[in-house]
Amino acid sequence: MNEQYMNAGQAAKKWGISDRRVRVLCTEGKIPGAFKDGKSYKIPSNAEKPADGREKKPATRFLKWENEVIGLIDSANAVKFTQPDFNEVVSLYTHGAESWSSEQFSEFLSERVVSRDRRDIERILFRCGLSNYDVLRIAEITRGIHPKDLLWISNSEDSKTERFETVITTVFDSVFHQRIDLVGDSIDTPEGYNIKRYGVLDGHYGIYKQRINPLTTDVESEVAVYLLAEKLGIKCCPAVRADKGTVFSAFLYDFSTEYIVHFRRLFDGVRSDNEYQNLINVRPQYKDDIARMILLDFITRQDDRHLSNIAIKMTKNGESFYPLYDNGRSLFYEDTEEMVRQAVADPVTYSTTFGYSGTYWDYVREIAKEREGLNGLINLNVSESDIAAILREAGFKGYRLDGAVEWLTKTLAILADF
Repeated sequence: MNEQYMNAGQAAKKWGISDRRVRVLCTEGKIPGAFKDGKSYKIPSNAEKPADGREKKPATRFLKWENEVIGLIDSANAVKFTQPDFNEVVSLYTHGAESWSSEQFSEFLSERVVSRDRRDIERILFRCGLSNYDVLRIAEITRGIHPKDLLWISNSEDSKTERFETVITTVFDSVFHQRIDLVGDSIDTPEGYNIKRYGVLDGHYGIYKQRINPLTTDVESEVAVYLLAEKLGIKCCPAVRADKGTVFSAFLYDFSTEYIVHFRRLFDGVRSDNEYQNLINVRPQYKDDIARMILLDFITRQDDRHLSNIAIKMTKNGESFYPLYDNGRSLFYEDTEEMVRQAVADPVTYSTTFGYSGTYWDYVREIAKEREGLNGLINLNVSESDIAAILREAGFKGYRLDGAVEWLTKTLAILADF
């Protein structure tokens, strides 16, 4: 790192806030001189922590789990928990803390509301009545509701006035509680307005995701990774083509009794630059699952794995590693023919990155060194003809079909050599 600059993690430690909050401040242009370098930010070493100019709310609000108050939200958006250990999911969020600062609460909400990076964000903001992206305002409008749990924000000063079943949107209620939405269209959803289509396909509940743009093959990639994962023996959420430009990804948990917690919520404080070690340190019991994920992501050239699309499932019997999902940004989904040609000629050099530093190839070698090989983790006996059949079934064509076949064949061979 150049002495004139620091990364998000270093700035977070210096300012006493989370690294995610630092990245949000960078994207909002609130840190003068900060700029994006690849997937990370470079921040001037002498930069000062931006003042928190976010809007303050005059009334006390409530953070609830369904209809039970678990915390009080003050006018400065700080939270004082009344029941920090209300259940296992809440305990994972709070880490036993009796309060959250406004920064911590904002970070929590930023993982629940629509992302500023959505291609249709301007339309979503317009429907929310907003002219600019504001995590706290979006959370106020959507009440911070998210399908992964029963937490939400009550704006009433009387904790008994507002109830979950009356606040939750009609579509969210029909899909996740009454389970009668057979069309899948959403007018408003827990993450914003008309963002995705939650619905049913062949008796399974899940999410419909449209192609990013006409030039990408993320729909095909999502399906191909699922089919390949089956061959490799890696648990992955089912993904099928719903139509030419839409993929349906099935949910593998019961919304009435089970909850999903993203790995981001399992960390409390600054993480190291080694994301593999971060993951196994916070959940050592899933070391094999995490290793399999990294191997799959190396094989498929995953380009969008982060702590908000890795999760654990909470049930009355405990927790388990949730099957992998959100795999569309892989297998040359947006790459040009020239880029594909260069990558397949040298898979090691063109391996994608994971976390703040290090490529999947770096982590593959680390895993192999720890275990003295990769035996027993995944099934590497997948033929080139099997790979080609999977890609064709997923809808691959042209140079991306040829490139993906060659890439997958070579990366599997590389792993087999360990």
